[in-house]
Amino acid sequence: MLVANKQPKSALVATSTTPTPAITVNPTLFVTNGYIEGNTNAVDSNGLTLSYTVLSGPSQGGKLSFDPELAAGDFTYLPYATVVKSGTETFREMVSETTAFDATVQSIPLLGGVVPGLLVQLHQIPGLGAFLTPLIGASTIVNFTADPSALNTTGNPIAYTVKIKSFDGTLISTNFFPAAGLATGSTAPTILEGPGLGSDGITDPFSTTGIGDIPGLVPGVSTLRNAGYDVVSWDPRGEGASGGTLQLDNPNFEGKDVSAILDYLQLQPENNNRFGMVGGSYGGGIQLTTAATDHRIDAIVPGIAWNTLNESLYPSGAFKSSWATLLVLDLVEAGARINPQIYGGILTGLLTSYLTQSQQDLLTASGPGAAVSNIAAPTLLLQGTADGLFPLQQAVINEEALTAAGTPVKMVWFCGGHGVCLDPINQAAQTALLTQDTLAWLNQYVAQTGTAANAIPNFQWIDQAGNVYASSQFPNSASFQGTPLTASLTNGGIMPIIPIIGGAGPSPLVSGSFTADLVATATASPASNAINLEVSVPGGTEIVGAPTVTFNYSGLGNGRDIYAQIVDDQTGLVLGNIDTPVPVVLNGQTHTATVSLNDIAYTAAASGGQLTLQLVASATQYENFTSIGAIQVSNLSISLPTAGSGVATKESSVPAG
Repeated sequence: MLVANKQPKSALVATSTTPTPAITVNPTLFVTNGYIEGNTNAVDSNGLTLSYTVLSGPSQGGKLSFDPELAAGDFTYLPYATVVKSGTETFREMVSETTAFDATVQSIPLLGGVVPGLLVQLHQIPGLGAFLTPLIGASTIVNFTADPSALNTTGNPIAYTVKIKSFDGTLISTNFFPAAGLATGSTAPTILEGPGLGSDGITDPFSTTGIGDIPGLVPGVSTLRNAGYDVVSWDPRGEGASGGTLQLDNPNFEGKDVSAILDYLQLQPENNNRFGMVGGSYGGGIQLTTAATDHRIDAIVPGIAWNTLNESLYPSGAFKSSWATLLVLDLVEAGARINPQIYGGILTGLLTSYLTQSQQDLLTASGPGAAVSNIAAPTLLLQGTADGLFPLQQAVINEEALTAAGTPVKMVWFCGGHGVCLDPINQAAQTALLTQDTLAWLNQYVAQTGTAANAIPNFQWIDQAGNVYASSQFPNSASFQGTPLTASLTNGGIMPIIPIIGGAGPSPLVSGSFTADLVATATASPASNAINLEVSVPGGTEIVGAPTVTFNYSGLGNGRDIYAQIVDDQTGLVLGNIDTPVPVVLNGQTHTATVSLNDIAYTAAASGGQLTLQLVASATQYENFTSIGAIQVSNLSISLPTAGSGVATKESSVPAG
């Protein structure tokens, strides 16, 4: 990814202190393709692997980024805006050997994570570092002094970072990257790329994807720059180098922060006043929030976003304990400064499974909600079929509001999201589909080049076998729907309600690390403690949308919910890896429950298929350790929505890789 003919510029002043015979350095800085790159060019005479640690960042507020795909020790440098034209910044970096001892202690579970920082400290202690060299290896410290204006001999725009004052005085750390090859006096449309929750804005100009574990969902800085766009990323308030308190994409806070960024960009010479947005999850929600209140946004592509957090985290009054835990850990690990009321709500939900009305109101205010109807910017919705946090229905709600408002909107369901795609999908093919649609959307509605977005079907989805389908109708449209597929069971049986034992999840297919094990708890799996209804599906039937389940019940206990899921008997997987909570009243009386399940996308094989509806007593996605009792179910029925004849076209297959 490096440019072969790059030459270091004399504007760099670098000195090596506390030198050791084992490590020699020849530090360089240079401008290439609109950004500054550097390297210590360290060589170790012992042949050991070298590691690189920033001891002090750029003195005026610039940022350094180490990309693992670059050569060892190579980094990119974003100078602070005030020194781009005139001035210097200094920063310090340590280069150290990795000995067999270092590698061994870093491999120790739990301890390994703190070892690198401890080793850096030991290297810097006068006398002790030298004494321990045979054990921990040699090190050297390199001091950089960078003069961006001297480095940038062409005078063309280069990437930089700046803090922008928002409406309440909060400083939002923002990063600017010019379009690839952008010359002085030229302008380009701008794409704002929001990060996921717990992440800083991207500072790496080599990034090809905005969310690393979901390839193709969000094009990275490199992809967008090469497509002719200036790119802007930022640290959301309460995170990274930005100030303030995180409010979860509240239009009155994070929404106004983006508006302040737009105010700044409109004053910059590289801007042509055309703006688009991309991003996934938290970076998807901010697009809907911003576009609803600031009509300077010309198009958005929100990935795995939501309509309301209240319905996403507390659907039908059932608290998503697993996802709440994952979100809290993510924020704590990132050092986020979050509204304490949000932490309080999550703690209340984990301990009691309840949220107070004020806590629900806070979640409802966090995100776009009903304001989606105010969005005029053409919107391409990308939502995951295996998303347990923001299920497909959240995108459907947004699509309905946009359609009613007359806003151009299209929707893609892909295998992924918050969770794990366990279906046999060729990731490269799916990535190509998402990237192609995203760039087509931006090119037509932001850059105003071509009409490729017109060719995107209104609705695309990938089923459990990796087949890609398209339709001119949305799945909630009456013209999309065919004759529902139904099945029923008169005598359902009695089911004990007990936590975990025999329930749905955690998935044994998701494991291998601490984080993976946590995600496994938020991933549904077939349950043994369940009431089952088998459904034979005729060959080729396309089931797309939200199934409806109805049953009579009576029971005793303190449980407030049971859960429904649909198992694909051919693969043994729960469709979408998602459970749907079903509120129940266990007071000994007979009641009737009717619930719409989470949306699914399933196609029966030519020879036919079989699905099994399971009513389960517990699900780790919603685990309530105090819920006990028993329930008797009768007259259980399910109605599965199907695509009407000729409504859908099979575009291609995305087979297992």
